[in-house]
Amino acid sequence: MVKLANPLYTEWILEAIQKIKKQKQRPSEERICHAVSTSHGLDKKTVSEQLELSVQDGSVLKVTNKGLASYKDPDNPGRFSSVKPGTFPKSTKGSRGSCNDLRNVDWNKLLRRAIEGLEEPNGSSLKNIEKYLRSQSDLTGTTNNPAFQQRLRLGAKRAVNNGRLLKDGPQYRVNYGSLDGKGAPKYPSAFPSSLPPVSLLPHEKDQFNFSVSLVLLLQVLPLAGSLQSTFRTLVLAPLVPC
Repeated sequence: MVKLANPLYTEWILEAIQKIKKQKQRPSEERICHAVSTSHGLDKKTVSEQLELSVQDGSVLKVTNKGLASYKDPDNPGRFSSVKPGTFPKSTKGSRGSCNDLRNVDWNKLLRRAIEGLEEPNGSSLKNIEKYLRSQSDLTGTTNNPAFQQRLRLGAKRAVNNGRLLKDGPQYRVNYGSLDGKGAPKYPSAFPSSLPPVSLLPHEKDQFNFSVSLVLLLQVLPLAGSLQSTFRTLVLAPLVPC
């Protein structure tokens, strides 16, 4: 029987890899062991063993460059995403090569396919999702993999974390707002739909009232057109606020 990595430890390892990458450092075995040991108190020997098991079952991607080994998240390999499947390093002795097939599986699509296929109004449990996927003849190569169940659980957890799925207790539902780009906009509009009323300062109110009085007076006085024009230009224009 093939020994698989502990899913919880695998998640810790993947979190450590992302943390190390954000620090612009290479996710080496030493750095990963140190990060997991510091964050979760797990001894480095256990972390090293779980890291190797995660590589064997396809949960973690191991890449060797110029004799140095680095570890990547298969769902977020960064600049190695363009590497062809046939160019990955060979598995270490004792590992199952068939586990490498799971590296190219889109777990978000599989989970959505199962949930939509089950058509359960309150969502689908992970057990029902697994049963549905195992019943699909075109997925036999994936579901027969000994690491399938573990990777499915890990994929479901990631889908919830990145908003692709919604989880209510043991039930999972598709978050269509995330898939279709609907919902609240990422960046709010720079111009609000309605502006608050503007309040005038005391001296502005006096100036405005005086200007209105002069306008009304101008309408009443029987001044000639040329005089009205001169009065507007010389008297009213400087008083009307901008």
